Amino acid sequence: MSRKSYSNEFKESAVRLMVMEGMTASQVSQKLCVSEALLYKWKQLQVSKLKPSSASLDPQTLVSENEQLRKQLARAEKINEILKKTVAYFAEHEN
Repeated sequence: MSRKSYSNEFKESAVRLMVMEGMTASQVSQKLCVSEALLYKWKQLQVSKLKPSSASLDPQTLVSENEQLRKQLARAEKINEILKKTVAYFAEHEN
């Protein structure tokens, strides 16, 4: 009997169902016909991929990344505010 292999996309979507959608491993297991043990293994592999390496913990790198993220957040907040004003304007002037 040959082993079934799953694509990385399938594994990621299965883990996403557990983590992001809040489904239990049992529910995902039944839905996708995959063992719970395999789901937990995939989840652990995904978590280990997300852990930062020790090289990326350089204080200067963290400061520059933080600065970049703050700029992106400020820009996104400005865009969001413009969109809110635009929606309010068109809702008010809808005829």
